[in-house]
Amino acid sequence: MDQLNHRPVERWTYIAVVLGAALGMFAGLTPSFHAAAGIFVRAVGPEFGWGRSVASLSYSASMLGLTLGSPLVGLLMDRFGVRRIIVVLGLAYAIAVIGMSQQNGSIALWVGLSGLVGIFGAAVSVVGYLAVLPQWFDRRLGLALALAMGGLGIGTMLMPPFAQFLVSSFGWRTAYILLGAGSIPLTLLACTLIRERKQVQRTRQPGRSAAVDGLPLAEAIKTYRLWAIWLVFLIGSSCTLALVPQLPTMLADRGITPADAARGASVLGIGLLAGRLMTGMLLDRLHAPFVACAFFVAGACGIFLLRASHDFSALLCAAALIGLTIGAEGDLISYLVRSYFGLRSFGTLYGLCFSGYGLGAVIGPVAIGAWFDRFGNYEQALVVLPCLLLVACMLTLTLGRYRNAGQPLADMKSSLNGA
Repeated sequence: MDQLNHRPVERWTYIAVVLGAALGMFAGLTPSFHAAAGIFVRAVGPEFGWGRSVASLSYSASMLGLTLGSPLVGLLMDRFGVRRIIVVLGLAYAIAVIGMSQQNGSIALWVGLSGLVGIFGAAVSVVGYLAVLPQWFDRRLGLALALAMGGLGIGTMLMPPFAQFLVSSFGWRTAYILLGAGSIPLTLLACTLIRERKQVQRTRQPGRSAAVDGLPLAEAIKTYRLWAIWLVFLIGSSCTLALVPQLPTMLADRGITPADAARGASVLGIGLLAGRLMTGMLLDRLHAPFVACAFFVAGACGIFLLRASHDFSALLCAAALIGLTIGAEGDLISYLVRSYFGLRSFGTLYGLCFSGYGLGAVIGPVAIGAWFDRFGNYEQALVVLPCLLLVACMLTLTLGRYRNAGQPLADMKSSLNGA
């Protein structure tokens, strides 16, 4: 059986890997660009006379770039290593965000630069930073994912009000420059903390290395489970991430002030953070498809509440429930790929499954923005979305038992008390 090369490792190494991933995601694509998208939609759209569907194209184009870039980034990480790819593409991501400040009213420029942000940003998203954790953690992988994703949750919570402050104080062009430039030192610091673990196979011929345990890429892409996971997160992200750029405007349409609307986006970030932590703890104890179903149901309830209520406190609760689901999705993709396919082609398979998540984030915002532009409200759309989440819930239950269920992944001991 394929094994990891388990040399004695200091406890600090495990802490540093998790801390580095958390810090990198705090400064990465989702908090610094996606979470603030609704703030920039309200600032940039009116200046150029764009409707909401056009202004929301930035978010959707970046998610399309993430969709296209994720499998490529995963393949590059499998070939050249995680840290090297994060450093190079992280710098390119920062330059692309700074370039967003040069908008001149051209929709092609708005969409094209946003697409580049998404392509380069794949390396400084969960696709990049979470790829290293399964190399170090086994029985506590869920907890490690939760702690690392906590950085993303905190960033998603803090970034909307911070972006609102920058836009209000200095204008949206300067805000883009500061967000892009600010990501550079944090990305470099994150890369100094994370480490990659050498992976070899114990063979009868000394000195020969081989692939780690897991399905070969050519075999994995032929399985039902891979494409079921891809479809589950296509549906899930279509329903939940559709609301991320629209939430501030939804709240503003109900008479809520821009500052309170930004608070609503922050509460979504709080829910996202809670979802990360809860999912990680549950994944180490419960079958992952059951955990996924619980969070999809929570998201459906949140969307129903968003439609039915005009009370600000209830709307904040709805945002938190939607955030819970978004938070869970990020942990679940990595855990499911690791559990069903192993580590042999983890980067590529994770990037491929994450591309479904990214594609859903393209479809959802464009669809719901176009719905509003045509009908002037979100009412019927907010009925369809929770029903689709329940479909994703049922599809998740078809995944069945983990690969090699008779020999749990925990059989591959780690040097930190079975980490």
